[in-house]
Amino acid sequence: MADFSVLKVVLKTGRTHQIRVHMSYIGHPIIGDTLYGKESNLINRQALHCYKMSFKHPITHNKCNFIAELYDDMNNLIK
Repeated sequence: MADFSVLKVVLKTGRTHQIRVHMSYIGHPIIGDTLYGKESNLINRQALHCYKMSFKHPITHNKCNFIAELYDDMNNLIK
């Protein structure tokens, strides 16, 4: 079995594309990332998940917080 790691990556600005590019550049592409890595028989998509996101609403200036639990495919991959 191959070695994999679960990472917590905090973005100050930018998008998931940054994570994908940088992880691939250092030789550790995200599982299932067909653009910067390769297909995987472990999961049918990129093994990338935004658990928590916060930002200031551009009109109301209220702080917006969102949390999204892992889907089953990601939980199974981690297990």
